[in-house]
Amino acid sequence: MYEVMILSTVERINADNYNMFEDMLYWREKGIEREPAQTVSSDEAIRELSDPNLYVYAVLCEGRYVGWISLIYMPKVSRVKCGYVYVDELWVEPSFRRRGFARMLMAEAERLRKELNATGMRLYVNVNNPEAMRLYESCGYVQCGQAYFMEK
Repeated sequence: MYEVMILSTVERINADNYNMFEDMLYWREKGIEREPAQTVSSDEAIRELSDPNLYVYAVLCEGRYVGWISLIYMPKVSRVKCGYVYVDELWVEPSFRRRGFARMLMAEAERLRKELNATGMRLYVNVNNPEAMRLYESCGYVQCGQAYFMEK
């Protein structure tokens, strides 16, 4: 038995490809794919994507997006350190997991960190998500203490 390598690429999401990204969001929310959206992207989404500190990348495989990573660069005012790249969200469609797509997205995050000359990368992972913890540990992340995630 042999594995067939599926061609895939990582693309930055922008106004031109946001409709395909929106289709993936629908897939995640509803659990089913839909016909490709022909609608015009919302002004709000395009405005968010134009933020210079927001980076959203998606894996293109078999003509559709199957996973994404959302990254935020947070500048830091300091004489000795630059800012950090934060992994805000990482998701791969369950039927496409265990094919290396999450690693591709994490590699894109690391490439961005180097490009921005950021001090490092940070992320939060849910303690109830051991698969994600194993992924991040295998990418070189270590637990640096404990924190509560809070929202308002």
